[in-house]
Amino acid sequence: MGNKLRYKLQKSDHDQIKEVLESSGFFYDFEVETAIELVDIGIDNPNQKDYFFILSEKDDKVNGWCCFGKTPCTVDSYDLYWIAVHENSRGDGVGRKLMSSAEEMIKEQGGKKVWVETSARELYLPTRLFYTGIGYSLESELKDFYADGDNKVTYLKIV
Repeated sequence: MGNKLRYKLQKSDHDQIKEVLESSGFFYDFEVETAIELVDIGIDNPNQKDYFFILSEKDDKVNGWCCFGKTPCTVDSYDLYWIAVHENSRGDGVGRKLMSSAEEMIKEQGGKKVWVETSARELYLPTRLFYTGIGYSLESELKDFYADGDNKVTYLKIV
């Protein structure tokens, strides 16, 4: 059975998304905690409009997810807050499918710009290549943003 997308969070997603984040090997514990706080907001307040979630499932188990929302105080910009794919599903097109669906939802909501930020650490090279490979352009790099030697890289796509 292939991957399918889902747009509503369920209580069981808390632990499954945490597993996806931890499996990736990309995130610090405090980053996982922050992501899960957003998931819990979505679970506890299904009618909130600050965060939108898309989940990829294979065999009824979450194998990827993303979270995005309108950038406060902007006319038509959106931020991708999180995207993660389970280590076992990397290379299966899950990330591309999630991003494509997020971009479509953003367009439907009147969004025109999608902003993505990530780390410049070597570990994140595949992530940066992923973004450029799906049409995002490098817009900025802020030196030592996350920590000494860990620059913030920002990408943009007009949708």
